[in-house]
Amino acid sequence: MNRSLKSLTGYILGLALLPGLHAQEVITPLFGNPQASEHHKGGLHLKKSTGSTLLDLPLFDDFSNTSVVPDTGIWSDAYAFINNNYCVDPVSNGVATLDALDYDGSIYPHAVLDPSTFIADHLTSHPIQLDAPASDSIYLSFMYQPKGLGNRPEIYDSLLVDFFDPGSGEWINVWGLPGDTLHPFMHAMIPVTDPRFLTTGFRFRFRNRASLSRNKDYPDKRVNADHWNVDYVRLDRNRFAADTVLRDVTFITSIPSMLKDLSSLPWAHFNQAYNMALNSPISIRYRNNDTITRNVTRSWTIHDLIHNETNVPGSPTAQDLPAMTDTVVDFDFFFPFDSERGDSAIIRFKAALRTDEFDPKQNDTVVYDQVFKDFYAYDDGTAEAGYGLRGQGTRNGSVAMKYYSYVPDLLGGVDIYFNHVYDSINLDYYFKLMVWDESEGIPGSIIWEDENDHTPEYTSTYPGFKRYHFSYPVQVSETFYVGWKQYNEYMLNVGLDLNNKPVPSVMYYNYQGIWQPSEAPGVILFRPFLYDETTGENQTPNTENSLHIYPNPASDRIFFTLPEVENPTGIQVELFDASGRLANRSVIHSGSMDISSFPAGIYYIRAHHGKTIYNSKLLINR
Repeated sequence: MNRSLKSLTGYILGLALLPGLHAQEVITPLFGNPQASEHHKGGLHLKKSTGSTLLDLPLFDDFSNTSVVPDTGIWSDAYAFINNNYCVDPVSNGVATLDALDYDGSIYPHAVLDPSTFIADHLTSHPIQLDAPASDSIYLSFMYQPKGLGNRPEIYDSLLVDFFDPGSGEWINVWGLPGDTLHPFMHAMIPVTDPRFLTTGFRFRFRNRASLSRNKDYPDKRVNADHWNVDYVRLDRNRFAADTVLRDVTFITSIPSMLKDLSSLPWAHFNQAYNMALNSPISIRYRNNDTITRNVTRSWTIHDLIHNETNVPGSPTAQDLPAMTDTVVDFDFFFPFDSERGDSAIIRFKAALRTDEFDPKQNDTVVYDQVFKDFYAYDDGTAEAGYGLRGQGTRNGSVAMKYYSYVPDLLGGVDIYFNHVYDSINLDYYFKLMVWDESEGIPGSIIWEDENDHTPEYTSTYPGFKRYHFSYPVQVSETFYVGWKQYNEYMLNVGLDLNNKPVPSVMYYNYQGIWQPSEAPGVILFRPFLYDETTGENQTPNTENSLHIYPNPASDRIFFTLPEVENPTGIQVELFDASGRLANRSVIHSGSMDISSFPAGIYYIRAHHGKTIYNSKLLINR
């Protein structure tokens, strides 16, 4: 859920003051940005301007019509990160964040430790046709916010604005601000009056000076830092110093998930979860930034992207909006969901406002794609910080996430996003995946403990999740917990989403044998996935190494065949129960197997023929 600036600031301050917090749960800023890295690898980063693009006034961008990289029609570089995740209470949906990361999402190679600073991000306009007299009263305005949900820029860090002199070819610094604590977005008004700027080819740019932590005890604190959020950039004539009214009605938040707390659940569970999991209606916030009452008309559309089916619940509605106020509108989402059709779904929700003709139109529409595949998720897919256990006593400590299986099923593993840490020190930290049942509202007995040890792994693609497979599928039903046990007293640095925090907490940590609810101001990027044909992890009868079983489900006896094995005799067969324990090992000579003595449930079968291993899943149902 999105939290207001006041409540979020108080929560984070309270977190920092908790006794012993830094010896147990630790929050760090985000080091790398896999989303920006993915766009860079895909060739979507911008090239420096060659001067071929020449813009006219008015120039306006509130960063609501692009994501990750700036609008190529306005900006000539891609160092700033366009997002709606790092800001707090923006005036419109989307900001440009300047930090200590390069355009490919990695730390700048020339970065230095504080108190020295280095020039980090740039956000540079294309050349502008500004051949005008000073009497035209041209102003550049924008809104800015230090820190947001990121890291506070220190007093010796700064946000800068430069103007380009086409005659001399030089950049001239005209505005600057030292680092500060988190505060609401504030206006900046910069007049353009010098004749050397009032000419064709004028440009302007934002820059920030940043620095990395000098902390020696915990090198994982040397991470992305010194965030500035910039919004609502406007360059135009006939303005004045107090021209700060935003005559605009705009969405200020994204569309949330249609699920309570969760951002996704397995599509195969949707029918059973429908009545319990839906967050109906969906609430969206928009704002009248003007100083007068404005009337808007709202509309709502739902579209099934896979089957190309559209539903428009209800008719557009109109409303008068008081000046300088936020409004929350509730949209219903009746839709003929059918989880029996296909193994996944993508449902697109679109909310739109019809506003006055003079309103900027790019911020009048918001879109959200609700994805249903094979996994559970609480997060929104992006990490604003890192999470883990660190300090004395955290060796063999555990972290667990709470989930609910609406139908009995098998887990195949977990998708985890790990933050890139300076010098990649967390890649040597070992952990083991675990599954627990529930006991009095907290993790209880261990259902399953993976026989394999793991270490964090980075990925080069967005959103940066690494799929960790369980050594055997694990049966779950109703409430269960999935997490890890670590072997070191150093944090694994799992991505932490600061825009979502279910209440009550679904995160728990075990410190010296005692489970406690997490005090982290968000939720980790940690997604259990099903062992099922929809995941691609369970081999189908058409795959080369599948064990063909019939009937399935079965009650007393099963028959099986192996690909390219005409008479499957003398085959060693191992039968594992849903928790991964070996239930039976025998050699089959008749092509069939008696299962009448085994309890009903889900089983995993492994057959050995020579050096080839065949696998399948069996449901015993009586």
